[in-house]
Amino acid sequence: MIAMLCRKRSTTQHVYIPLWVGARRTFYASKWIRRLQLLNEKYNYKVEREEEVEYEEKKEDDKIEKVYPLWNSRRTGLLGYKIGCMSIWDVWGVKHAVTVVQIKNCYVLNQKNISKNGYEALEIGIGNMNVIKQSKNNIGNYIKRKLGFVHKIKEFKCTSDCFLPVQHKFTPRHFSPGQNLFISSSIKNKGFCGAMKKWGFSGKNQSHGTESKAHRSLGSVSMGKTVNIVFRNKKMNTHIGEKSLVKCSNNKLFRINSLKNLLFIKGPIGGYKNKVVKISDAKGRAFNKFKNKIYLYYPTFIYKKGKNPPTSSRKAAAEKRQRSGREAAEKRQSSSIVEEK
Repeated sequence: MIAMLCRKRSTTQHVYIPLWVGARRTFYASKWIRRLQLLNEKYNYKVEREEEVEYEEKKEDDKIEKVYPLWNSRRTGLLGYKIGCMSIWDVWGVKHAVTVVQIKNCYVLNQKNISKNGYEALEIGIGNMNVIKQSKNNIGNYIKRKLGFVHKIKEFKCTSDCFLPVQHKFTPRHFSPGQNLFISSSIKNKGFCGAMKKWGFSGKNQSHGTESKAHRSLGSVSMGKTVNIVFRNKKMNTHIGEKSLVKCSNNKLFRINSLKNLLFIKGPIGGYKNKVVKISDAKGRAFNKFKNKIYLYYPTFIYKKGKNPPTSSRKAAAEKRQRSGREAAEKRQSSSIVEEK
């Protein structure tokens, strides 16, 4: 009987193999078709270039003078509200995960000098808050500076040549698309955590010689007979939440939108939605990566009529190449004039 069944199975020519065995079938024939369809969606993000140009033309020329940076020049940063995360597809159909940050009512509040305060920095405030929640000292300071009641105040260290006047309002143009950013923000509340989750400890042995319910324990905390104290800054169980600060040192600025005051930053940023985020230029190696490729505005972006600066990282790099080409042509022309004389 078994032999007869085997013969029948061997004689069958068409064998049904389910699609889920060895391969995964999707609705779309390829990922490129899916990307192209997403690019053509009505509600996908699109830069409204015409509206942005009209908005830029209505602005007045800034009274800030351009600064030629020295080797130690350092620009100020600014504050923004984290709105959320989204995806953007570039010209080649590649998907980029970005975090959207809005710069809303961000002003310079105060300048700090070496003679008075012992260091150089700028006080920057963002947002609006009810007068009832403000202290009397802050209310008097805001009235003197002729500004509204600010939600959050932070300090940014910068050199004296990059100081900005009080009441100066920041825009997303302060940063150039394509540059790296240094971002610091608080994280979400996660409650009381053990040492393995907080500090990445490996834990104890899973079987031999370990007591029950001690596999994820901290281990030795201090010495018993000699010192008999727990040293300061010992890595132990602790609370993880908004008080702890997360620093992202190499996030790339993908795109800006000056019409809606938005920054599109690649990668995730810690914190809840509508939380205040500190954003400044990258430091160290991350700064040297884009220093010679992307043009930075010192001390900040100075608006001039008739000039439309780039809004994406690809356009910023192209503009940098064109600028360097023009400078090289001017140098060749001046050297030829000198030789003729």
